[in-house]
Amino acid sequence: MRYEDSLAPQGWINIPHLAKELVPQGVVFPVARYDGLTGHFNATGALVTGCRQDVDAYGGEAPLTPTVFELFRKEYDLPPEEAWVIATNKSFGRMGASTLRAFGDPYGANVVLPKQLLIDTIKTAVSTESGPGVEDRRALAERMTLALDEGYEGFGWRVFETGRAIAAELKATLAKSLLDYFNDPSAPTSGDELTFFMTREIMNRLAPSLLVVNFWDIDVAHYGAYSLYLDAIRRTDRLVHELWQHAQSLPRYRDRTTLIVVPELGRDGDAAGNGFANHRSGDDSCRRVWLVAVGAGVPKGAGSDRPIRTVDVAPTVARILGFTMPACEGKALAELT
Repeated sequence: MRYEDSLAPQGWINIPHLAKELVPQGVVFPVARYDGLTGHFNATGALVTGCRQDVDAYGGEAPLTPTVFELFRKEYDLPPEEAWVIATNKSFGRMGASTLRAFGDPYGANVVLPKQLLIDTIKTAVSTESGPGVEDRRALAERMTLALDEGYEGFGWRVFETGRAIAAELKATLAKSLLDYFNDPSAPTSGDELTFFMTREIMNRLAPSLLVVNFWDIDVAHYGAYSLYLDAIRRTDRLVHELWQHAQSLPRYRDRTTLIVVPELGRDGDAAGNGFANHRSGDDSCRRVWLVAVGAGVPKGAGSDRPIRTVDVAPTVARILGFTMPACEGKALAELT
């Protein structure tokens, strides 16, 4: 999202929870910059590796340098349940691990793409004469649950278990989030809502130590509808706040969790056109982002005008969780560590 539509004073109307409730509790860096290729996979890849990535923009290649997930799990000899990526962006299937020989899949994060599961299940439901169709919410949820048995890798998931099969407890956790999504009285409709439901259930059942959540509804801007773009920013603001509230409701997370909120990149700033629709120009508006942190170890009501970079996020996470990140472009943010 663009700075002017979010953390800039005129954008606060779009992020009321962040601006009024989270920022006063933590630290805000209003001047942050992303310097790499202005595509989603590369931008988020920089966040989880601390290095600019020059790989396929649509997720066809894994990061070229170790991720925080691999370094964290390898240093502490942790099981796969300790590191997760829950992403609305369908191209993030390879975000959890690099292809380096000493790291890779054995140490990577579990990666799940809830929206892709929903889309593929609906396609199956409407393409068969037997139904159930998409009007029967419970039947559709049951079909989504069956998809977990029939080949979860087919829709981009990478879940690391013995024999590359989803264990019964893990499958039950994911299935419950699907049922909660379909039965919620507020009738959620977006991919980010499903990502939130699945994240919440994984936190409830597994309490992973390192969790990256990708909300992506904002990219509806590509359709050129400014109102939908602003709606998506407001939805993301609400979901981030609800995620933080949920963390504080769980004993395993309360008062011992640090939340870092950062856009992966901005959007074009062409004032004469519809610049918000894309993020391909590489102009300053594409690269100007911000960072807000709240929680354990973060001073309340603080701020810093010093410029930071998105590659600083990964080494900051490493410092907070106490593992080493020997080679990356970024530097840990002293204010958060």
